[in-house]
Amino acid sequence: MNDTPADRMGPQRVFGAQLALCLWIGVSSFVLFCFLRYKWPHIYAVRTFRKHAGSGIGSGIRPLPKKIFGWLSITWSITDDEVLQWSGLDAYVFLAFFRMGIRIFSFLAVLAVFILSPIRYYFTGNYDKDDVSWTKNTHLTAVLKSPKKNPDLSDDFPNYLWVYSIFVYVFSITVYIVLYDTSRVVLRTRQKYLAAQDSITDRTIRLEGIPKKLLDPHGGPERLRRFIENLGIGTVTDIKMIYDWSPFQQLFEKRNVVLHKLEELYAHHYGLVIDIYRPDVTPKVLPKLPIDSVLPSPSEGEARGKISKLAAELTSLNSQIREMQFLFDSETCTFRPGISSKTFLQTTSAFITMDSVASAQMAAQAVLDPRQYKLMVTLAPAPKDINWSYFALSYYRKLLRSYVVTFVIVLSYVFIFFLVTPITALLNVKTITKFWPALGDLISKSDWATTFVTGILPPLLVSLLNVSLPYFYKYLSTHQGFASNSDIELSTLSKNFFFVFFNLFLIFNVTGTFWDYLSYMKDTTKLAYQLAEKFKEVSLFYVDLILLQGLAMFPVRLLQLGDVVVSNVLGRIFLLRGIILKTSRDYRFYYYTPPIFDFGIQLPQHIFAFIIILTYSVVSTKIVVSGLVYFTLGYFVYKYQLVYNFVHPPHSTGKVWPMIFRRIVLGLILFQLFMCGTLALEGAVLLAVLCAPLIIVTLILSWNFERFYRPLSNFIALGAIQNPYDFDKMFGDDTSESTGSSKQSVGSSQESVPEGETTQLLPRQLRRRKSTVDEDREQFTDYTAPYLLDPLHGPWVGFEGEYISMVEYSGAEDLENGDTSVISTREEEMVVRRKLRLSEWE
Repeated sequence: MNDTPADRMGPQRVFGAQLALCLWIGVSSFVLFCFLRYKWPHIYAVRTFRKHAGSGIGSGIRPLPKKIFGWLSITWSITDDEVLQWSGLDAYVFLAFFRMGIRIFSFLAVLAVFILSPIRYYFTGNYDKDDVSWTKNTHLTAVLKSPKKNPDLSDDFPNYLWVYSIFVYVFSITVYIVLYDTSRVVLRTRQKYLAAQDSITDRTIRLEGIPKKLLDPHGGPERLRRFIENLGIGTVTDIKMIYDWSPFQQLFEKRNVVLHKLEELYAHHYGLVIDIYRPDVTPKVLPKLPIDSVLPSPSEGEARGKISKLAAELTSLNSQIREMQFLFDSETCTFRPGISSKTFLQTTSAFITMDSVASAQMAAQAVLDPRQYKLMVTLAPAPKDINWSYFALSYYRKLLRSYVVTFVIVLSYVFIFFLVTPITALLNVKTITKFWPALGDLISKSDWATTFVTGILPPLLVSLLNVSLPYFYKYLSTHQGFASNSDIELSTLSKNFFFVFFNLFLIFNVTGTFWDYLSYMKDTTKLAYQLAEKFKEVSLFYVDLILLQGLAMFPVRLLQLGDVVVSNVLGRIFLLRGIILKTSRDYRFYYYTPPIFDFGIQLPQHIFAFIIILTYSVVSTKIVVSGLVYFTLGYFVYKYQLVYNFVHPPHSTGKVWPMIFRRIVLGLILFQLFMCGTLALEGAVLLAVLCAPLIIVTLILSWNFERFYRPLSNFIALGAIQNPYDFDKMFGDDTSESTGSSKQSVGSSQESVPEGETTQLLPRQLRRRKSTVDEDREQFTDYTAPYLLDPLHGPWVGFEGEYISMVEYSGAEDLENGDTSVISTREEEMVVRRKLRLSEWE
């Protein structure tokens, strides 16, 4: 099975064409972004855009210069402390994964380029193994050429294969060291970051399975309070009982529909003056005509009639909601004395706020009841992170939803199998010819067509598939029945990673040879060799995919084509504002609210890219170098977006790191299995056996992480809580690290303590560092159900920065507030201007 010049040039031609295409897309997108960035800050730096209002976390972020490439140096110089300060712990952990990829693949790329590939070239005449078919001395060639004779695995193997076995150990040890070092830094930073906080989230636990004898809907939560305090784990400062809030939810949903219709009517009949595109002014969208003015006829009577009808409906809904709110004491979320209602069913769950972070941590790790499913304790999610509909579900309904979601996922994989298998056929013109001879002959006549169909089209189609289906799995997770948005996000990450792994690894490497199975079923040895040949063949596809995702997709992601094309181009040219943007609330959402960054959607494909790069690192230098470019560009792009443009509302406190660790361990095992199989199929059985112990080492290191590292990703150590500002001194691990600044964790932003004084003698509030974005978001929140406290504001008719203009029908509320003022009145309508306390993403 000798290579012809055409066979040798094919992979090189595909790689060159793919590289040229990706560079063209990437460079053009990058240059375009540099020009548009300061022209449209409401798209590319909305978090700094909001600082014009004089409030919010965006006011502390470094300003970006109005130079074309000036943002590069600013983004590069942003420290880990600043990422933690402005974007939160989850963003820090996400970027730590990319930094780890840069460290690993930069070292592996140097070894591959300057040592491994030159040795391979010296012995084989090929710089990469994926550039050459299996040599005629290999056992694979013997099997495929002679179906009647199996090779003798005791034959000698080429001496240069010793280099492969050595580099399997070198690469594996490199990943071990960097992975554990990154884990140590991430968990250390997490402990310092959370131990120094004292928000209500850090002091609250969630209790489920509360026995009936501890539930007293009429007497309040005193029974439960006494029980918890008698356990000796701390003092309870607040208890919020939880009911099935479905009646509230239904009324609020109806109210939102009416509110939206009213806002559309006001925007349509009174018009809007839009001034949001200039970066030098506070963005505003206000009514063109005053609400108390006379509308132009003949639409005045009809418009006023519709508004009056909807206003009456809104007022009626407000009255119903207030009547329901009156039933409850918002301090305890229980019925007021002497009041009972069959409308609201009490659940067996509650949020309990302790007097200290240490008490909450001890309670979350304790077993409170000797019975199963009783008094189960977990740390509470952040108040704004809670999925309140979760508490309306019984245990069996949650179980049923879980089974239904699992069944739907299995069905989706069957669909993906039949969708992706034809794509695998595009990797080889011979396969296309089997099923469509005319098309295969036509493609084979043109080098350009062959390059496009076999090298460019498959990764492009797979990339499009990977962009669309993750949102479907996000939808499934949302309806599966999780208590918080953080749990939904982590579940989405797990589902999407398995989807990407199933889609791009199992199908391409296993089902890709489906059409050849029938001819090899009688000889399973030949089937194994055929699979090995497939692994080699798809390595070219993976190089193309990494290039496409790295060089091309990251700059396109930076450009945010969806926002640019839809909001700024199509919205202006084709007048799509009437379809997409109708009200002042719509404009505020699209131009003044940072997009939400979802790790469950974004992270899985990058973890999978890490696994693929590692798996083929020894046999393909191109994929290692491409991987280095991939993670470098990804780190830079995401660092800019997480600081300047995106927010991450779910507060999962860095719990995503164990999921990253486990999947990298999976990648290590696949890499080691792949190399053992490759060496065995080359006849180097001895070398394959010598590499096999690495798999056991990987499993041992994984167990070590689960045993000693994972608890630190779930809980805050009591010692860290006791010494949050002496963390480096107390927990320096007897190394010089504690006095250095190489790790750049949150300690550098804390106030210094005079020499000779202990931090225990200083009041906690005097030693606190500047609050982080997570603390700011939780500053004015508690665990009262929002249905009991949400203000019933009228429809929005305009906004100017943080100030909202809205219509009230039954008199303006909270007029004594200094941030509220009356603009105008007309009969039953009163237009007021309020500064609302909203999160960045609201």
